[in-house]
Amino acid sequence: MKPSPSLFPVFASLVLVIAFAQPDASAQSLDIKRTDTFRRIKAQLDAVPAIDTHDHLPPFDIISGRRETERGFGMNLHSLWQSSYYSWFNPVPPWPKSGKFDDWWSVAKTSFDNARATSFYRYQLPAFTDLYGIDFDTITDAQARQLDQRIFDHYRDAKWAYEVITERANIELMVMDPYWNRIGLELEYPFAVPAINVTVLLSATHSSEVASPNDSPFAFAAREKLPLQSLDDYLAVLERLLESGKARGAVCLKATTAYERTLAFEKVSKERAAKAWGRPRNQSSPEDLKAFQDFVMWHLVGLSAKLDLPFQIHTGHARIQGSNPMLLVDMIAANPGTKFVLFHGGYPWIGETGAIATRHANVWIDSVWLPTISYTMAKRAYQEWLEVVPSNRILWGADAHHAEGIYGATEFTRRCLAEALAEKVERGELREEHAARIGRQILRENALELFPSMKQKLWKHDGKRLTPPPAKAAVIPRESPSTPG
Repeated sequence: MKPSPSLFPVFASLVLVIAFAQPDASAQSLDIKRTDTFRRIKAQLDAVPAIDTHDHLPPFDIISGRRETERGFGMNLHSLWQSSYYSWFNPVPPWPKSGKFDDWWSVAKTSFDNARATSFYRYQLPAFTDLYGIDFDTITDAQARQLDQRIFDHYRDAKWAYEVITERANIELMVMDPYWNRIGLELEYPFAVPAINVTVLLSATHSSEVASPNDSPFAFAAREKLPLQSLDDYLAVLERLLESGKARGAVCLKATTAYERTLAFEKVSKERAAKAWGRPRNQSSPEDLKAFQDFVMWHLVGLSAKLDLPFQIHTGHARIQGSNPMLLVDMIAANPGTKFVLFHGGYPWIGETGAIATRHANVWIDSVWLPTISYTMAKRAYQEWLEVVPSNRILWGADAHHAEGIYGATEFTRRCLAEALAEKVERGELREEHAARIGRQILRENALELFPSMKQKLWKHDGKRLTPPPAKAAVIPRESPSTPG
């Protein structure tokens, strides 16, 4: 039986609907990295002298991870993995008492098997490939032994850090969180500018609560001959401390409180906060301690606006039951003069972070660490954020602790951003010249706009190379500071 002619339009419509509903197989299987569009954008991003908004590179002689080896005390392959984010969630076999690489590698070489797909593993691979010519996924025992020796040799001389960071990674300046000396702000590298980490200040109810004099507002007050007998004195010391930091080149504040407590900072009175002031932690209730921290945080947010020091705040991927950036919205809304920088894109709450920046023009999104946590989510985040936030309010940072980690995180970010932009170009959502401009903004221009004093330290336009001072011959201590959280 033939269908009625009156049904032909219906059949035709169904065919069209089915055809348009089916995904384009070629588009679905397209690897954007194989396209000329990606190659061109990636090449342009590689050429950008980047401004890294957050890193943790200690003075060369105290970079964490040195071990006793058959060749002496120094950095090696174990060091690069143990002092990376890989070790946060994947066990690295301990360095053997024998100090022999082969004893360690015989156990370590299979310990990566369950982590091969993780970004915490893969972000370091570009360093091995590009800096050492080694594919770590297929590394042989002989290559591993040679790699270990080359790492040891490189870390005999601080020139290695300068070469990898300023030339190979093409970073011109980086904002440094000096966890080894938060108040002293002592930085060894001419390509670094300090951030003032205020995390300890939130809980410094008593001098006994601050372990290191390098972190202590009480030690600072004593050096500056400032009174410190009351909460009002403490607030005055905080302001002087931030003023001093800015005078020594600090460009922002930084808080990592999300590792310790909720980001829900309530606005409380000074009288309420004073209940915990002057007492060791064990003499105050949790409620009183939180009230003190909340009050000090709001005070610091006010000083951030007064001193024009943008406030970097760790959000997400810490104490996750209290690190959703949405918890900051009331404080953000109440302080429109403060420039808030939401770190790590709020992972895993990248959509919420975009919504906050959409509604509040005093919010910047910093993708620092995000590609290292999840490359796929970072690519999606760049594309989503660019649809809801002006492109001049997105930043990046490497957030690593040794030269190879910084190189790997930087290459990972450039590659991830290039993929995100190239896909938009291939879909017809963005012109290629606009994509290149956006990439340059994220990697460089936005940081210089947010931290304008950094422009005074730019140096690559002179065509010179940075090298460590001649006196910087390595005198390596037997212990190194622990890697921060």
